[in-house]
Amino acid sequence: MKNWKKRILAAALCLACCLPVSTVSASGTGENIRIGLYYEDTALAAANLENSTGTGYYMGYTDGDGQFQSLAYTGQTQITMLKTQNMYVQSGAYSDTDNGGSVIGCYHIQVSAGHENFDETNGLAAQYDGGFPAWIGGNYAVRVGAYPTKAAAQEAQAALGLTDSTIVGTSAYGINIVATKTAQILFQFDGGEALPLTVRPGLDESVKAVTWFKGYRYYGDFRYERIKGGNLTVVNLVDMEDYINCVISQEMSESWPVEALKAQAVCARTYAEVQRGRHESSHFDLCSSTHCQAYIGMSRTGSNTQTAAVETAGICAWYGGKLAETYYFSSSGGATEDPRNVWGSTTEIPYLKGVIDPYETAIADTIQTAYGSRKYRWSITYTREELAQLLREKGYQCADIVDFRVSEVSPTGNVVTLTFLDSEGKSYSFSREKNIRTWLGAPSMHYTVSGGGQYYVNDAGDALNSVSGVYAIGADGTVGQVGLTEMPYIVTSGGVEQLVPAGDTFTLNGAGWGHNVGMSQWGAYAMANQGKTYDEILKFYFTGIELY
Repeated sequence: MKNWKKRILAAALCLACCLPVSTVSASGTGENIRIGLYYEDTALAAANLENSTGTGYYMGYTDGDGQFQSLAYTGQTQITMLKTQNMYVQSGAYSDTDNGGSVIGCYHIQVSAGHENFDETNGLAAQYDGGFPAWIGGNYAVRVGAYPTKAAAQEAQAALGLTDSTIVGTSAYGINIVATKTAQILFQFDGGEALPLTVRPGLDESVKAVTWFKGYRYYGDFRYERIKGGNLTVVNLVDMEDYINCVISQEMSESWPVEALKAQAVCARTYAEVQRGRHESSHFDLCSSTHCQAYIGMSRTGSNTQTAAVETAGICAWYGGKLAETYYFSSSGGATEDPRNVWGSTTEIPYLKGVIDPYETAIADTIQTAYGSRKYRWSITYTREELAQLLREKGYQCADIVDFRVSEVSPTGNVVTLTFLDSEGKSYSFSREKNIRTWLGAPSMHYTVSGGGQYYVNDAGDALNSVSGVYAIGADGTVGQVGLTEMPYIVTSGGVEQLVPAGDTFTLNGAGWGHNVGMSQWGAYAMANQGKTYDEILKFYFTGIELY
């Protein structure tokens, strides 16, 4: 149980037990996961919802056990959540700065409080023009109007003859639920710092609700929280398998073989379980961007993605009794990689060993066609001047670059170390994906480097495109690799000169797209097309794992 959930108001829990609709069953079949949609710098002053499947909404909160407790409901199909400060609506658009529209003020006339339930409170509120039900710190109240200043509220109080009423506001955590595009308050909620608002779409529990939010359709509930009294942090509280269905659709095409989709489902589910609470500082588990896993609801889902989620429901990848780190990426170019050679981790992870991938390689032409302009097979060319500038921008005071080569590869043939050599004989070697692959804009680790001119050995008939991997016998009789720390010297008619290649450009020629750790998605596609099952796919990419 999360600490922030433990701070549920005691009064709120007591009151909820008296409600005619106190606990509403979840829309899915398993445990919910909290996915942050808008938060921190992207938190919203106003957030709309619109029914897609199912009608109306319950409004309440989610208790410390993850159960939804209903406090109110509405048959409206479009509602908007607003922070309870002065808000303005103009042509259906809401703003927390004056846009010349109607004001939804933060002062109200409270005519009564301490009511038993929502139906009673709502009925009483309907007797007043501009009346609405409110739930404030565990108590129902009837409030009238929404005025921008206390003086305006007092003036209305006198004009309406509400002599026994009081002028009230909310805390910095209050939220108004209004009918979209209007200033009509349907319900006001203020659970204080400890208790955020949850909205559950769909009053008919026999129908699985689907809801529009920001142009995408979502399953599940929506939670609104004003962390530190700020804008609305919007979190989708969604059943894990509904979430997995949606994530699969962002990572693979719904038209792909189901076994590949099932492999992706297990990867995504395991990753989600391992990363639960990654954004706990903002009170949710995972975000909806690629920082965690791409998630924009169910816009690309279909029967295949749903089948993949359902037929692997609850299954995760394990190693040594612990959940595995199930990384995945688009394509490897021919071989996956040990994370130590990618991210520089010092700990060996037995199930994340690089593997040569004949399945992906076999469909390279298919991938090339599918990638379109992005390209599966790719090349990037740099001039000597561009390479020198790249190093200088990173803080290395190098002279002119005279050579650039792959100086170390992994057992699976991926680039581990690149070396630059400048005209003053200084070498600069860089390892690990974060240091150099992204500097150079290389889509994957699977590539070679060529260019810089040719080197001639013995006569013009024996030319080398690079001295990478070339060894020579030194004056002392020892054998060493040429050019790892400086370019070789040669004897000419004019004396001893340092060998410098004549060409001006170097080219990276590679294949694949991604970090190369874990499962190649296109490799999974290829394996599934060959009749491999999802467990065979996963055990090929993750050595020694168990699935359960």
